[in-house]
Amino acid sequence: MIRIVCVCAVTLALGLSVNAQKGPWTDWTQKDVLKVLNDSAWGQTQVETEQATGSTAAITSTTDKEKLNRDASKPTTGAVTGYIKYFIRFLSARPIREAVVRKLQLEQPSMAMTEQLKAFAETGSTDYIVVSVLAEASDKKMAGSAMQAFNTASLDSLKEVTYLERKDGQRLLLMDFRAPTNDGLGAKFVFARTLKNQPFMSDEAGQVRFFCQLSKTIKVTARFKVSDMMYDGKLEY
Repeated sequence: MIRIVCVCAVTLALGLSVNAQKGPWTDWTQKDVLKVLNDSAWGQTQVETEQATGSTAAITSTTDKEKLNRDASKPTTGAVTGYIKYFIRFLSARPIREAVVRKLQLEQPSMAMTEQLKAFAETGSTDYIVVSVLAEASDKKMAGSAMQAFNTASLDSLKEVTYLERKDGQRLLLMDFRAPTNDGLGAKFVFARTLKNQPFMSDEAGQVRFFCQLSKTIKVTARFKVSDMMYDGKLEY
């Protein structure tokens, strides 16, 4: 079976104080960028692995990071023969958008900082909460299954099984869904920013969980600690 291994967020206060320790986002290194995108208060990584059992490969579970780095061409028992990662990010949060643009700059040094890119990175949070999910797989089979699930999903198929949930059990159901395009940001899940005319997230919210039953076999989920989502003195989500 597949067991989801959630790589939980290491808070910025403990591991990456973006403002105090790393300076302006335009100076972030590749390491800084990946930290914000994949292992921060606004971005987490869910990993599913396929392990070898005996001389054959079978989908099973692992929590051993060392196994993930083993040579997949040598399928000893317990060795990881394949994996897929789901990058779950609050795209509506400013730090994530800044990291996206900074990543483009680092990968394409000749790219000019246009007003459009600057606005995308630095504009305050919108009227909606947008969670993006990007998949990256080690082999075509696992990648193909995920892409098929994303591309055949619709708002109707997801709206009852996709939500943001607070610690008190209150939920925001999905408002809109956009399948992945060639923008490199993945699928977009759109939620209202308020519940009963009040902001859905606040300092007292505790945790918020993103959950999506993308297909019968694919479940994407991650938990975020709301108190760690402060950025420039503002709660960013």
